[in-house]
Amino acid sequence: MNNKENIMENKLLSQLNWCNWSDTPSSDRHNVTVEEYPLYSDAHIIGEYIKLGPYNFLNTLCPAKPGKVNISIIMRAETHLPSAQLQVDQILANRSKTDESLYHGGEGWEDEVAALVSVALGIRIYAGNISRTFNFLGNKDKYGRPINIWQDKFTPTILVRPNRLILPAVIGTHSLKNLRIIKSIPDIAPDRYVNLIRACQSYQNALWIAESEPNMAWLLFVSALETAANDVYSTNIDPERRLRESQPDLVNYLEDYGDAEHVRKIAEFIAHTLGSTKKFIDFTSHFMPNEPNERPSEEQQISWKMSELKKILRKIYSYRSRFLHDGIPFPNPMLEHIFNQDSPPEEIPLTYKLLYGTWLKKDIPINLNCFHYITRGVLLNWWKNSLTKS
Repeated sequence: MNNKENIMENKLLSQLNWCNWSDTPSSDRHNVTVEEYPLYSDAHIIGEYIKLGPYNFLNTLCPAKPGKVNISIIMRAETHLPSAQLQVDQILANRSKTDESLYHGGEGWEDEVAALVSVALGIRIYAGNISRTFNFLGNKDKYGRPINIWQDKFTPTILVRPNRLILPAVIGTHSLKNLRIIKSIPDIAPDRYVNLIRACQSYQNALWIAESEPNMAWLLFVSALETAANDVYSTNIDPERRLRESQPDLVNYLEDYGDAEHVRKIAEFIAHTLGSTKKFIDFTSHFMPNEPNERPSEEQQISWKMSELKKILRKIYSYRSRFLHDGIPFPNPMLEHIFNQDSPPEEIPLTYKLLYGTWLKKDIPINLNCFHYITRGVLLNWWKNSLTKS
């Protein structure tokens, strides 16, 4: 441990670990504890990534099969963190009020890294318990020590229908070399890094349930984009300006019966609720990825013109709101599997009728697989082009 072991610095542990690693002289790094974590996935992994900051990602060479979850990657990490007891003591010392500034729902710092890996590679990934340690409690065995003290995590499973995949690209081949974007961890402002982890975890969770609960996957993909949009929106736009643009009548009322201070304070209180649809569309449009390199026949494509993409995004957000507030699921054709499993997948659903529903083509403009491509692409562009320039 270095001389920062008594300071949490208001950073998530995965970022603090990297920053402390950077501050530790290379000559002292051989004395730290090293931990290995299994990363579960059903994707085909190729390549390795060694010395990505304090983290190493080792390929287990496990064959991939849809529906079969294996330990596909071993994450080996140098730990440059405060002791577990010190972390607990500092948390307990600050329990005088509710504080969710660092809360994201994960169980440990390994879950934070796994969420980043999920977006970086576009795969289902889940971090298991520590499986091996080196230099733990003075153990100098160069081969490390197997360990199974903590058993609070489950082995993940997934339900898929063979040859009827909703997100076929998630199963495909993915190179660990694409983890290079994780090098940005120490360069991101701590509060924005929390937003990144939250957005990545929504994306990560969506992938695990997409094949069996596509309705919920739609919600989580939208939530991932909204989390990122809130980061950009709150960072770049003054709350008062947002209030004036979104609720001009309210501003006029406040100014008629109050003063400018009332406008400013109300804007601060409700800034996060203003213009949610516009915010979602503007953000997603701004960071929209290029169209896929391989596309299906023209009649199975969405239009990549920005004006048409915005119409699609508006429709998606209306379905999101309707599902949340009225309990009406996304249209059934938008929940269906991809029919072209072995060729560039179709990007739009088929139009058809069910016992309780009929949808015209304009009402089902995109399928979940294509929206997944957009969601991941937007998150990666936001990560590369916004967070690392703060």
